[in-house]
Amino acid sequence: MNILMVSAEMAPFAKVGGLADVAAALSRALASRGHDVRVILPLYGNLDRDRENIRPLKKLPPLALRVGQEVHDVRFHVRGSTSSAVKIYLVECSTLFEKKGIYTYSDGVGFEDSLARSSLHGQAALLLPRLLEWPVDVVHAHDASSVPTVLYRKHWYAGRQVPGPAGTLLTIHNLAHQETHPTDAVDTLGLSRTLASYPGLLEFHGRINLLKAGILGADLVNTVSPNYALETTGDEEYGCGLQEILQSRGQDYCGILNGGDYETWDPTRDKALAATYGPDRLAGKAKCRTALLKELNIAPENGQPVCGFVGRLVGQKGVDILLPIMSRLAQDGFAFAILGTGEPRLEKAMREVAGRHKTRIAFVDKFDESLAHRIYAGSDLFLMPSQFEPCGLSQMYALRYGTPPVVRWTGGLADTVADAQQNEAVGTGFVFTDSRPESLLAALRRAQVMFADSDRWLELQAAGMAQDFSWDLAAENYEELYKTTVSRQN
Repeated sequence: MNILMVSAEMAPFAKVGGLADVAAALSRALASRGHDVRVILPLYGNLDRDRENIRPLKKLPPLALRVGQEVHDVRFHVRGSTSSAVKIYLVECSTLFEKKGIYTYSDGVGFEDSLARSSLHGQAALLLPRLLEWPVDVVHAHDASSVPTVLYRKHWYAGRQVPGPAGTLLTIHNLAHQETHPTDAVDTLGLSRTLASYPGLLEFHGRINLLKAGILGADLVNTVSPNYALETTGDEEYGCGLQEILQSRGQDYCGILNGGDYETWDPTRDKALAATYGPDRLAGKAKCRTALLKELNIAPENGQPVCGFVGRLVGQKGVDILLPIMSRLAQDGFAFAILGTGEPRLEKAMREVAGRHKTRIAFVDKFDESLAHRIYAGSDLFLMPSQFEPCGLSQMYALRYGTPPVVRWTGGLADTVADAQQNEAVGTGFVFTDSRPESLLAALRRAQVMFADSDRWLELQAAGMAQDFSWDLAAENYEELYKTTVSRQN
């Protein structure tokens, strides 16, 4: 099949969160199964064109595209080789994409022209197959920022070829990010104003809502784990106000569990580590632990575990329920390796607790991919007390690195981690349900007891390292969705 992916992110060169990893890994997995996969995203102002081997696609002429009342000059570029298994195209538009960021300025404030950026990206995506004379079977849009592609396919291209059948699939990576705007912003999209008033596709509580429109406008919709699909249709909090919209899609909405990027995250060949290791040779993991403690200048006491955390310091990640128990655990001899940035209040609180326990808690407030690998390898436990987690990849990598995760039962965490105490035969980590510090503390106490039993701990590590969340099964499930979207175009 010919698959056109439309995404605002793609690892490793344009990344904010998990969407970037999924766009890269899923496209590779599909290409390895014989599909022609092409990804299109904006050419952001902070991308180093020489370093990333980004160059103009000379066979395609410059274009002028209208967004609202403005006309923008556009040029298509390609990253790497056009003979690569996955072909990556980028849209250059100096008037919209020259900013050094993907969604926000460096201070975290969102771009004021985000809707115009999404509109131009969507228009360029649907022009590309015609310009390349490449009939596309499926247009796969990711998250709210890519929804204009779905809307233009439905309204602008309903009576003309894209070319190809061009069935549409929308994948929701995080339902909380919906892209809402005042109703008159529909003019920026170049769509009829009737769509912005009830019962129009875009209208939602007196505003336009891109994600809502995409859910109703795409041929099929999915999210990134089966349990998150259930949560978002059955619970107002998880559904972020769109639960009834999702319910209305019935069987046309489902969950497909993301896979892990085991090419990048593999302790048997990870060059960032002090020593490589695998399930049959765990001595290397002990060396990684020693090296991590030395690097961060911390030390557990009385045989207590080292707890790692890698991620954004935001409420969603459960940092609010972790902070109140860290001092108590540090006094008991636990050590913590914390890596991440996020909300100023949480960064400040984490900095303060680390300052009170300098030999127990290390807080590194930056993004450091290499250190992240060393924390996965050198920790005994990996913390993911998330309030909600559509899928999560960190727990998959923690399992592969022999670091049992401590997770809250939500979203993809519930699909991937089995509690060791409830079912010793298949247990891979420690699971708690209530989003309270006491519940997380109880889970860590259970882990503490098991950690003291070296034989049982080795069994737990082996069970986790045996888990396989590779992309091949996910790619097979996406293929089935693609076939359905194509069949609906006939």
